[in-house]
Amino acid sequence: MQNIIFDKTDKGREEIISRKYHLASRLRTLLVMVDGKHSSDDLLAKVEPLGLTQASVEELEQQGYIQRQSPSVQVVTTLDDTQNSQINSIELFQVLYDFYTETIKHNLGLRGYNIQFIVERASTLQDFHDLRAPFLDAINKSQSEKKALELRDQLDELLNIVPIKST
Repeated sequence: MQNIIFDKTDKGREEIISRKYHLASRLRTLLVMVDGKHSSDDLLAKVEPLGLTQASVEELEQQGYIQRQSPSVQVVTTLDDTQNSQINSIELFQVLYDFYTETIKHNLGLRGYNIQFIVERASTLQDFHDLRAPFLDAINKSQSEKKALELRDQLDELLNIVPIKST
């Protein structure tokens, strides 16, 4: 795999804001995470549990949602800071929603019904922060401790929580 940095195209930004092109939710999760700063390897490491691969990145590129970024080119956004922060919040909300939905589906199944119900009713980023503890508790009870710690680390990275190092 090549270590290429991608950024969203205008079409990709439009899809994030309006869902105009009806991109599949798994690919949309990857699209949301493309930021022009992280390499494709970094992004794929984060979305690997969702079953996304290098082929997913290539599909986004072929469909015109992302483009390779030249290392010497600075990306200039035409959005003002207010719009940019709003899009980042919307993108983060979608990434968290997708993360919870996929991990509940694959790790809890029907046992995760109540947590999935809370995810569906979430309307703010704070709702996802508040769901962290019950979600991790349910994962810990139904999966191995290793799996629970792995999912905790992924969730904390999305929530921007600094993990506490075990001694």
